[in-house]
Amino acid sequence: MLFELMVALCLILFCSGLGFMAYSSHNGTSFTRNAALISLLFQTASTRAHCLKKEQIIIFNPHDATIFFDNQRYELSDGYRFQVLPDTYGPPSAPHKLVTHPITFSENRARVHPDGTLQAGTLYITHGNRQYALTTPVSAFSHIRVYRYTQNVWQKYW
Repeated sequence: MLFELMVALCLILFCSGLGFMAYSSHNGTSFTRNAALISLLFQTASTRAHCLKKEQIIIFNPHDATIFFDNQRYELSDGYRFQVLPDTYGPPSAPHKLVTHPITFSENRARVHPDGTLQAGTLYITHGNRQYALTTPVSAFSHIRVYRYTQNVWQKYW
C-alpha cells in the first residue's frame, strides 16, 4: 500500500513538473524556464532518492551552462550562465559575504539524500546584467527558493 502511494506521488510530481515546464517554455529564453527545469530536476531527484532509498546526484557545469542528472544532459537557455556578477553578496537569505563562485554545492554536485532531502546550496545564474539565485535551504521539506538581485538587494522571485 505504501509503495503504491509512493509510486502515485512520484507520477503526480513528475506530471506536474512537466506541465509547469510546458507552460513556462513558451518563451525559450525566459528565466522562468531555466528555474522550472532546475526545480523539476531537484524534485525528480528527491522523489527518486526517496523511492529507491539511494542518494541521487545532480552535476552542474559552469563552463558550458549544463546540468547532468540520470545520464541526461540539460542546457540552460541561450545567454543564461552559472555566473556571478561583480559585487554580488550572498547568500540571498543573509547577504553578508562577497560571492565568488556561482555554484556553492561541493564539487558542483548537489546531493539528494536517500530520505529525499536536498543538500543545502545556491546556484547563481546571470543573463546580461541580471542576477538570479536558486537556493535549497536546510529543511526537512525539500524545496527551492528563487531570488532576483535588484538594486543591490535580493528579492524573492517565486
